[in-house]
Amino acid sequence: MEESNWGLQKEDLALDDVFKLDGAVHEHEFSEHEAIIMGNNFAFPLDIAYEKIFIGGKTGSGKSYAAGVMMEEFSRHGLQFVCFDALDAHSGLQSLQNVECIAPREDETVNLVKLVKNLKSSHNSLVINLVNLRLETQQRLLGDYCETLLAEDMGGKPIMTFLEECQDFVPQMGKPFSFSPIVRLCKLGRGKGLGATLISQRPAAIHKEALSQVSTYMVHNVINTKDLEALKNQLSFGTDKETIKKILSGISYSGPGEMVCFSPKYFKDVGYIKVGKVDRPRRTEHGGKNIEVKSQLAPLSFNSFENTAQPRESTSSLLFTEKPHFEESDFINESEVDNYESEAIDNQLDYYGSIDDDSLQWDPLYGQEVEEHHAEESVKNSTPMKAVAAVGLFSTGIYLITRGLSKNKS
Repeated sequence: MEESNWGLQKEDLALDDVFKLDGAVHEHEFSEHEAIIMGNNFAFPLDIAYEKIFIGGKTGSGKSYAAGVMMEEFSRHGLQFVCFDALDAHSGLQSLQNVECIAPREDETVNLVKLVKNLKSSHNSLVINLVNLRLETQQRLLGDYCETLLAEDMGGKPIMTFLEECQDFVPQMGKPFSFSPIVRLCKLGRGKGLGATLISQRPAAIHKEALSQVSTYMVHNVINTKDLEALKNQLSFGTDKETIKKILSGISYSGPGEMVCFSPKYFKDVGYIKVGKVDRPRRTEHGGKNIEVKSQLAPLSFNSFENTAQPRESTSSLLFTEKPHFEESDFINESEVDNYESEAIDNQLDYYGSIDDDSLQWDPLYGQEVEEHHAEESVKNSTPMKAVAAVGLFSTGIYLITRGLSKNKS
């Protein structure tokens, strides 16, 4: 029997395996026809369409993927949703038969009265791509949508609204135009059949007035201390401290796609908590992918020097220290070889013949203290002349002294 069959593995335990060690096996028992299925462990009754949900996790943890799975499940059941997509992560959903997509620009307006009327009269869902709009325009569009939706009598028809990057629309600090309408939707929407799903990588950045309305938390990997503290405050309902500590630890170490789900409404029989992986296969292309970065440098071989073009041999006579040698293959014919060798020899003779030229002398001083060097040479050259002059003066002195003595004797 292989070692892997006995549990030997290189990677860490999956989050659901950690909880299974305590006997907590929480696989769902719903059928395909009666639930929103997110994976082997996660499934929700259809009435989640008008609940308040939070989906969180750092970048790359799988939160947008999980939101995409949920929207695909809504579409599969014919339930309607509107997604405000600030990341362009969900445009692939328009390939589904009953999902459409619009991408307004700054020079365009959205007739929200017409939009809501169309939701009421049709069975289609809508993805609104916000990437072409400034943040202020996004906030105003979302605020007007919430107010228009709340003002319309949908006749009990459930509509779920997904808000990507919701910390920009209901922030903990400040109150943009979208703040109050979203809070109102979270507080008043359930009685009208209007749900809301808040999606963010920063739970601590979302205002508590909106987050406190959430009944189901789907949390992927989170490591920021403030975010964990915000989740701790929200998950404290009916749960002992040791379980909360274990949940937060699991959230910190969970891998991509792994999720801790807290739902007092749907998970009463298992202590409000389930863990596992969102492993429902996607039916549409997920747009939340990393950008591929490629070098623009030309590829080099392992030995780059050998493949680099080497400079050709110079024909300057100043660089020849011996008679240059050339191969016949370097030229077109023999006459050119003879002419070039003859020219090279002449250049070499000219070089050695003019070696006394100061411009070609090697300068050991490298251009420094030139004047002192020439002065020193002048002193050396004048020494013999000084010696001759000294001998002449000495002889003259002897002559004068001798002449004077002769005159005294006479």
